[in-house]
This record gives sequence, structure tokens and C-alpha cells, in this order.
Amino acid sequence: MRMSKRTRGLLLAGVANLALAGLAQAQTTETSEETTTATASKLSLGKVVVSAGQEKVAIDTPQAVTTIDQEAIDNAQASTIGDLLAGIPGVNTMGGVGALGQGFNIRGMGTGLADSDSRILMQIDGVTKFYEQYRMGSFFSDPELYKRVEVLRGPASSTLYGAGALAGVVNFTSKDAGDFLKDGDRFAVRLRGGVESNANARFGSGILALKPTANTELLGMYTSRRSDNYENGDGVEVAASEASSDSYLIKGRYFIGGAKGHNVWASYQNWKNDSTQIYDQSEALATTPVRRKTTDDTAVIGYNNDFNGSDLFDVAAQVSYANTKVNQTDTTFLSGVLESEFSYKTLQARTQNVSKFSLGGDNVAFLTVGAQAYKQERRNPRRTATGTNHGAATHPEGDMEKYGLFAQGEVVLGKLTLIPGVRVDWTKLQPGEGVTTTTVVKDNGVSPKIAALYSLTEWASVFGSVAHTVRMPVLDEIYSRTATASTNYSLNLKPEESDNIEVGGTLQFRDLFGQGDQFRFKTTVFRNDVKNLITRGTSTSSYFVNVGEARYSGVEVEAEYGAKQFFARGSVSVIDGENRLTGAYLNTIPADTLNLTLGYVFPTQNLTAGWRGEFADAQNHVTSTSLATPGYAVHNLFVTWKPQDGLLQGLEVQAGVDNLFDKTFQRHLLSLDAEGRTFKLTLGRTF
Repeated sequence: MRMSKRTRGLLLAGVANLALAGLAQAQTTETSEETTTATASKLSLGKVVVSAGQEKVAIDTPQAVTTIDQEAIDNAQASTIGDLLAGIPGVNTMGGVGALGQGFNIRGMGTGLADSDSRILMQIDGVTKFYEQYRMGSFFSDPELYKRVEVLRGPASSTLYGAGALAGVVNFTSKDAGDFLKDGDRFAVRLRGGVESNANARFGSGILALKPTANTELLGMYTSRRSDNYENGDGVEVAASEASSDSYLIKGRYFIGGAKGHNVWASYQNWKNDSTQIYDQSEALATTPVRRKTTDDTAVIGYNNDFNGSDLFDVAAQVSYANTKVNQTDTTFLSGVLESEFSYKTLQARTQNVSKFSLGGDNVAFLTVGAQAYKQERRNPRRTATGTNHGAATHPEGDMEKYGLFAQGEVVLGKLTLIPGVRVDWTKLQPGEGVTTTTVVKDNGVSPKIAALYSLTEWASVFGSVAHTVRMPVLDEIYSRTATASTNYSLNLKPEESDNIEVGGTLQFRDLFGQGDQFRFKTTVFRNDVKNLITRGTSTSSYFVNVGEARYSGVEVEAEYGAKQFFARGSVSVIDGENRLTGAYLNTIPADTLNLTLGYVFPTQNLTAGWRGEFADAQNHVTSTSLATPGYAVHNLFVTWKPQDGLLQGLEVQAGVDNLFDKTFQRHLLSLDAEGRTFKLTLGRTF
């Protein structure tokens, strides 16, 4: 695995900083439960994970997973989803930096121009979101809508969530009324707003939570966000960087018979943007402006029943509707086209049951079984003065169906935890209007895995997993063609097959340097061999082709320390990728990065202050020097104040300075310069 001297330095510096930070606190032995709790809330590896099978803390999960809870979401002061995911090891944003330009990349797998995003599953409340438009982003939403985000890295996540998650899964959980109704409240109001100095950015959100009856909870939420183009560190305005949007969420839950484990719920959320954009949002290469009106809808009806704590039955089921639509006008470069519509309308259903079996003593087993169904209609009507055309050569219309069955076990035998799983999927792709072939393409795949975690001692454990995952082609990959040839479709594309191996270890100590302190460390080493990788072809081949075999490998290190009022977090990500047939680099591999956070809690003042550092190595392992990016170091400051008494009780204040030294830099895989120095202030209060 490639690791430059600078990367080794980043890795050693991160571990050393956490160790020195701990030693700096070694002389402090007095503590209190209140202070320890406040400090522990700033740490990550101790947060509960709900998306990886049975509920457990992150450090005890035999795969790489990161949880962002409500406090972390608020403190991030993120304008876009890409901002919210920044700093997670192995996770990067590709393309532009505005809300319409972002695609995502996990462990080197993710979007390139007109490449597939289906290697990463993006889910909102269990609803898979998939959108793919030429020179556009892939996921449109607002960070304010969510109370929890979990990022599961690696293809072992495919078992529970869907075929083809070769890179991983990102699960978003929207806010609930119960998050704001406390101590028997019948209603609550939450107001939050903020400003940024760069780009004249501002946002405001309001939440109304109601409990009209003892068994009913209702929530309504609205968020508005406005941001102009920002300036880089040199004071140069960065085009196509604005991030304006409006969104709302309506959600309700009814507890049947008053039982928390037996309920029916429904939600509807909408995100929209209407503005003039640079046409090429994916790579920001073109300067041609277009007007895009983007609307994203997600509606869900769900049912949960734990059968009063039954061991055999704990059922969750849901049906959903989603539609992501872009109306594109003012396209002067498309002769005769007055308006283009790009829509992905999806119907989904999912059900699963979890059973628990006692194996004697403390030994226990869980079995999750379920099924999924998915149908998506992809449409692209292009209206002209003389009529409507359907689909472009590079954006064919069609229907995609997916069906899946899955089972995952979790067996706890003393110090050993085993998690076997298998998923079987079927897909059917059918061409739509404008496609000159009537060939229906069907595929299927079986994706087995096994993961294990073994506790060597109370403070050390090892884990590993082996997963085989199949990703079937999507409509774009099968029915796209070059503009000059009408029949060179990719009808014979083979599904991608991933063989992923991960090994790692964890350390966790209490009272290491002082009474009540905590230290946690987790490292994961992975190798992912992908056969029949699907990528863009040449001008003389089909539009998409299989390239044989690619290898992605890397290491992720996460560490954190908390003592009395001090906390520290750090993560390192080193990823490599190559075409194993030619030895060529893969251009979707991110730079090696180190992220560090140091913070201090002032309990008397209800104040938390700290520093965040982002450090990246140069990335020169690309197929063209024009794609290379230099390394950089960026420093940020943050302060959070939450007064607990007096007239300001309930107020929450987040303030910060990003890019403190106003550095001009570009994150690898992003096509635009990053934001220059910006001052942020956010105020929130619940009544």
C-alpha cells in the first residue's frame, strides 16, 4: 500500500497528539459525573450504532462505522450534506461544492463524470435515494432535517440495505416530535438560524412539535437557506458555489395502545431549489449558465410492532414514494430545446423481523430476515417548439426493478461475536421511449458475508470480515450510447463483483491517566477487489464497458480521548486504487488525510471551545497531471455555549471560524477551490 513520508508523518502526528493530550491531563484526577458525561458526549467511538444489526456502540461493531448525532449535526454548522460528512475517515465529496453539484465517495469508490453512484446507498428513513443526471450531483437535502446520520463503510453493509453497496451506506434519520417534547409537554417550538461572513450565507428553521393526545406525536418543520457565491482565500469569487434551498418536513407517529414498541408513523419531506447554475455542476468545467428548478420528495408510511417484547417477533415494515425532479431551461447550447425534465420516480417496500434466541448463560443469538421491492421510472422529456422528444443518448429513459431477500445473524458466545449474512437480489431493466432497442436486461446476484469480533481482554479486541458483493448495472450503464452511433448499447455488461477483506483491532481504557478518563482506538485495514468494474468506454466502444479488475485498499485509524473537561479526537485515512490489468491509477482515489479535534469544556460557564485541523497529503497518483492536487493544512476554531439558568436558559449558541488563516486550497476530488476564511454564528432555542 502506498504511504508517502508525509502520510506517515500525518499518521504518527495524529497518534502522538492524542497521546500528548492525554498526558497533559494526567495530573488532573478530580472529576464529576456531570463533567464526565459532558465530555464523553464529544466523543464518537462510544456512540450507539443502530444501522449495523443489533444496537451497539461503534467501537464494538466489527466494521468501520461513524455516527453523527443531533449535537454533532448542530455543532457542524453545515450548509450542505457534503459539509456534514466532512471529516469522516474514508468519506469524501466529489464534483462541485454547491448543493446541486455534490456526489459522494467512500473508500475511493464514488462518482466521476456520468459515472454510477449506485455503489453507495443513500437512505432517508429507510428510503433509498438514487438520482443520476449528466453533469449534476446525486443527493439533494438539507442537514437541518436530520437528527442522526450513520455512515457504514465497506460492502458488508449490502446485506441489510441493498444490492451493490460496494463502498458503503449512508443512513439519514429525520427529526421526530419526541425529540423536542420533554417532561409531559403537549407542544414545543424550536427556532434556529445562522449567518456566515463569506458568501453572505444565512439560514433559518422553525419546528413545531405537538402531542394532541397521549398516543400521538406530530412535527412540522421548515428551513430556508440562502448563500451567494463564496470567495477563496485569495478573495476570488468561486462560481457555481451558491447553496440556496427551501425544505420542509411533516411527520407523525401514533403509539397503538400506548406501547412505544407498537406504532404506525408517516413522514413527508420536500427540498427545492430554483436558480441559475453553471451547467457542469459535476466538474465545473463549463461556464454555460442554465436555470434549474430542482424538487426532491420523500414520503413514507411505516409500522413497527415488537409484540410486547416478544423474543420471536419484532417487525418493522414500510412503503414509500420518492421523486427527484429537475426542470432545466435556458439551455441555449442545446439547439431547439426549450425545457428538459429529468425525473426519478420510485416506489419501494421493505419488511423485516428480528428474533432473539437464548443459547444458555450469557450466550445469545439474533436473526434478522427481510425482503425489499423497488421500482423506479426514469424519464427525460425534452420539449421543443415542434413537440417532445424522450431521452438523450446519454440519458435514456427506462424502468428499473429490484427485488431482494436477506438474512443476517448475530451470535454472541462469550467473548466471540459472529455476524453471518446473505442477500439475494434480482434486477430488471426495461428501455423506455427514445431507446432504439427493446431488449430487457435481467441480472441476479448472491452476496454473502461473515464478520467476527473477539474480545482478547476487557480493553482489547480484534475483528475481521469477508464479504462478496454483487452490483448489477443500472439504466444509464446499459442503455446509454454515443451521440454518433444509435445501436452501440452496453447490453452485455457483466455485474460488478466485489471481494472485500477487512481486519482491525480496538483498544479502550478507563482511568488511564486520571480518574474517569476514557481512551478509545480503532483501526481498520481493508482490501476490496472489484471484478468487471464498470466505467466509461472509448469513442469506438460501447458507452460503458467492463475493465476487468480494480483493487481498492487502505487503512482507517480513529482515536479519541476524554478526561474531566478535555477531549480529543483524531482520524487518519489512507486509500490506494489501481486498475490491476494495466497498473493505471484510479482517478476516484482521495488524498491521504488526517483530521484532529482538541476541545475543552468549561462546565461553570456551560461553554465548550476547541480547534479542528484538517491535513491532506498531495495526491499525485492520477492518470493526468491536471488532476493532481497539492497538500494543505487548514485550521478551524469553534465555541458552543448552552446557558442552563436565567433568562437565557435553553439558548444554544454555536460560533466558529473556518479556514482561520484564509488559505487558498482545493480538496482532491472537488473541482472548485474551498471556501476562504469565514466566521459563523448560529443561534437556537426550544420553547
